[in-house]
Amino acid sequence: MSEKIAPFHLAILIYMIQSGVTLYKLPRMLAVNFGTNGWVMILIISLIAGFNIFLVSLVNRFRRGENVFEIMEGLVPQKVLAPFYVILALIWSILPLLVGKDYMLITQVLAFQNTSLLLLYSLFLLLALYLVVKDIYTITKTTTVFFFLTIWMTFMLIYHIPYSSFMRLTPFIFKGGNNPLQGMIEVYTAFLGFEIVLFLFPYIDQTKPKWFRSVYIGHVITTVVYGLTCFVSFMYFSFDQLKLTSFPVLNLIAYIEIELIERIESLVFNLFLMKILITVVMYLWAAKLLLNRAIPAINEKWCVFILIFVAYLITLKVDVAYELAPWLLIFGLAAAGIALGLPVLLLVTLWIRSIRRKRHAE
Repeated sequence: MSEKIAPFHLAILIYMIQSGVTLYKLPRMLAVNFGTNGWVMILIISLIAGFNIFLVSLVNRFRRGENVFEIMEGLVPQKVLAPFYVILALIWSILPLLVGKDYMLITQVLAFQNTSLLLLYSLFLLLALYLVVKDIYTITKTTTVFFFLTIWMTFMLIYHIPYSSFMRLTPFIFKGGNNPLQGMIEVYTAFLGFEIVLFLFPYIDQTKPKWFRSVYIGHVITTVVYGLTCFVSFMYFSFDQLKLTSFPVLNLIAYIEIELIERIESLVFNLFLMKILITVVMYLWAAKLLLNRAIPAINEKWCVFILIFVAYLITLKVDVAYELAPWLLIFGLAAAGIALGLPVLLLVTLWIRSIRRKRHAE
């Protein structure tokens, strides 16, 4: 019998999937799209994501021990659903690779200006490939180790408290924002990752009756990290500075002075690779399950190779930041639609099947 994921590890896994490279530009996104005191939107969008997680919890409550595939195929044949699985697998392969490339573009600017982006990106994908072919319990244990190696970075915000001022927040809320709708999509995508738990149902320790609380706990940790980072950023920088600075959080870290380390922002950002890696790995892991279900004849490991290769080719020409931004927005919107639509689809399927069962019983 394979080992199961404990609630403690699940909470950490959800946080690590959600927390991504968007964190470093999140304060600027909030300032540009929502205006003054844009950090408040973190709390609002976190509540929206919380409702989305609630829909996932309803699926878990009514699923009767079935996994996602068994739920859907109990109503629609697997062969009919195969194209749907393939589309989901492609979206969940392209999106994490775009996230990984976004991270590598920033890394290249920070520390490896003379190194080929293609080389950095390829090395990153090899790391992801090495981990995604492992079993989910190994991935979860690795995630827990990465969590303890990176969570300390949040406490670096304490350094900025003496230099922050409530006066910079201004008494105005959401004044001077340019595009609130686009901002909501971008910020919501920063909370994505919780939907992967739909595919983790068979691998979680079901002996714990309230294990789903771990998903909420992981989401709360993400909200606290995002909220504190953005709140301190709005108090540390002026509103105009936030709008003009590409990566405000990196600038925050750069102001920290440690005698033994000359450029601490490079160290911290390089350690952040662990978080990005987990996000990429878990999306590819779910995409692997989907492709394998659509085409059972393909071995799971080969599914990973195929998905990475196809997504790599599709995103190959996107190698500068201004080209990457619209791609991230489009696929982020698609992923947000899946995060909301998939649990709704599963709930409707469960409802139709329950009606059928009642009719057969009568």
